[in-house]
Amino acid sequence: MTERKHSPISGPDATGKAALLLGLLMASSISLSVQASDIDEIQRRDLALIQTQIEQIKVVVDRIDARQQKTSPENTRIYFDTRMLRSDLKSITSGIDAYLAPERLLPRQPMPLNGDYLEDRGQ
Repeated sequence: MTERKHSPISGPDATGKAALLLGLLMASSISLSVQASDIDEIQRRDLALIQTQIEQIKVVVDRIDARQQKTSPENTRIYFDTRMLRSDLKSITSGIDAYLAPERLLPRQPMPLNGDYLEDRGQ
């Protein structure tokens, strides 16, 4: 029986870990439609932190991709799809950017009007 060699990112847990990471990043990027002024400062910092972490992840993905390019097809049968991961990271980043700086401000909620303009001065 031939022993299969795994890269540092391969193995039975690698796919699950990658899926969990992507799931957490996507869940954190889902947003409700609100006015830009409604985004509180803590949320803005948290989203900026996610974007910073995504940039760090991109560096790791580049390293993974470079290592995979060097592997021999005879020793490695399954490769991690870095192209798809980059696409997902780009989608998450774009979603956060669109939330933090929408192309146009969403309409404000108008103040309710009283509507009763009759005044009885009692003759």
